[in-house]
Amino acid sequence: MATLVREALTRAALAVLIAVAAPAAVARCIAVDGDSLVCDNRKIRLSNVYAAELKEPGGQAAKKKLQGLIAGKDVVIVPRGTDKYGRTLAEVYVDGRRIEQADIGPRAGRGSGVRYHVRKAN
Repeated sequence: MATLVREALTRAALAVLIAVAAPAAVARCIAVDGDSLVCDNRKIRLSNVYAAELKEPGGQAAKKKLQGLIAGKDVVIVPRGTDKYGRTLAEVYVDGRRIEQADIGPRAGRGSGVRYHVRKAN
């Protein structure tokens, strides 16, 4: 019972957030990598997820996780801006829940503490 009430409150809060925050769009999407989607021919970058690049360790796994989350579902996109590559930066929701870093895997890239291509000192 408590779980149902919590779920209902979460969905209601999401509806209010979407209504006030920004115009949202419902779309069908495919994962490009662990933190990017293509939704109705529009490139979307998840604003709160930082996944490894496809060729880096964990990159393919992150893409599979993101694809599994969105497969066959309506995805709600709440735009937050545009990145330097022209992609829409957005919060992405599936089944009333925002996709989070923990859904995809460990944080990668800038600020992650992970170093790639480290040069040896002379």
